[in-house]
Amino acid sequence: MFGSFLRMQLLNPRRVRGMVLYLPHFVRVFWRLMGDRRVSTLTKLVPLLGLLLLITPPALELDLVPIIGELDWLLVGYLTLKLFIWMCPPDVVREHVAQVARGV
Repeated sequence: MFGSFLRMQLLNPRRVRGMVLYLPHFVRVFWRLMGDRRVSTLTKLVPLLGLLLLITPPALELDLVPIIGELDWLLVGYLTLKLFIWMCPPDVVREHVAQVARGV
């Protein structure tokens, strides 16, 4: 991730298009995992704590800086959602991804 960011391939048009196309599927998987009883409560707190971090006064002050203000939202959002998926049981994640892919 950081290597591609440093090489500025993060904003490759193909990659952005792929992320935008899969965003609705990711949201469905995320929502299903948040409602699944097999995912621990501690794991479900990770996205909420990330949101709480973004509304703290130091983070809100960074929003006044033109580019950095948006980057902190993206970075914290990406890292908290990545950590949330990583902390979920892999078999549960695979099950929900398969169900979303089939359209169930």
